[in-house]
Amino acid sequence: MVAAKAASDGFQQQDAIMSETATQSKTSKAGRASAEDNPAIGTLRTELPTSFIDLFEKSVARAKNAHEKATSIVQHSAEAFEEAFSCANRGSAEYRAKLMEMARTNANSAFDLAREVLEAKSIPELFESTISHQRKQLELAAAQMKELSTLTQKVVSETTEPIRSGMTEPFKLAS
Repeated sequence: MVAAKAASDGFQQQDAIMSETATQSKTSKAGRASAEDNPAIGTLRTELPTSFIDLFEKSVARAKNAHEKATSIVQHSAEAFEEAFSCANRGSAEYRAKLMEMARTNANSAFDLAREVLEAKSIPELFESTISHQRKQLELAAAQMKELSTLTQKVVSETTEPIRSGMTEPFKLAS
């Protein structure tokens, strides 16, 4: 009998705990229902203030404007570099042609000297043709260096002009 009484007391304690839990869950549901019905809680929505939204829209507009300007600058810069590369290629071709012309002139002059040396009938005539050839070659070398210098300046000027104008123009547009 004592065992039956102890078992009965254990069941009563469990019933008491279960009923407490059920009561707590009912009150929490009732608390939630009253929070939904409460107009004060309804006004505390998670909306952003209009000043923040305006600031955000202005920031987005500025970012879009900056992106458009940057895109324009990059596009103009790419076009300028393309033009500079094209000018550099043309200048390189001109320079190569000028070097070939000079090499041909120098080779012809060397063959002329060889012919004169072979046709010389005396030592003084040989020396005179050699000295005359050296004088002509020094004058020719000076003229050729002047031509190459002028051509180099022209090529550099033509090559850098698109970069100078192409890099300043977009920044003027962007500002």
